[in-house]
Amino acid sequence: MASRQHTLQDDRRTQKTRKLLAEALKELIAEKGYDAITIQDIIDRANVGRSTFYSHYESKEQLLVGNINFQQALLDAPLHEPEQYPWGVNLSYLFYHTKEHMHLVKSLTKTGSIGILSNFFADLCAGKIVAYCKANYTISKKDLRMIEYKAAAAAGGVVRMLFKWLADGAKTPEQEMISYAAGVLDYCMEAAP
Repeated sequence: MASRQHTLQDDRRTQKTRKLLAEALKELIAEKGYDAITIQDIIDRANVGRSTFYSHYESKEQLLVGNINFQQALLDAPLHEPEQYPWGVNLSYLFYHTKEHMHLVKSLTKTGSIGILSNFFADLCAGKIVAYCKANYTISKKDLRMIEYKAAAAAGGVVRMLFKWLADGAKTPEQEMISYAAGVLDYCMEAAP
């Protein structure tokens, strides 16, 4: 019983520390831009030690992508519902949720650091597309390589569209953007297997 309580306390402490570090990074990005932030800035703001930071993250980039709180919703999208999740990607969640964090995206865009998030999102989406194809088609090893190329192109196009839309103030309605994004996926993945 005591070891279970100890584990729960460690889990809570870990969650609290990660939250403090994530909040510190978020505030600092808004204040001075991602590129200007140092690990020292983050740990000073979060009021944690350097060793504590490095026990959770290897770098500020890992802190940034490790705290994207909607990545699980992208990953958990069902692979057998093409109407709601085209090619296995939760486009609705991607557009609606990122719009809620537009200020963070704009701060990263100003410094040119948006590439870190862009690559991360593109990799997540490309992985979902490949998983969708594997779950819904019979694919040879030869065809799998081409599917991976197409998935990279499709995901890259959708993510670039997403971040351009956010940088422009997300003036086009989300549902319209979702429809465009689904079209990009369909175009790139046409005749997938």
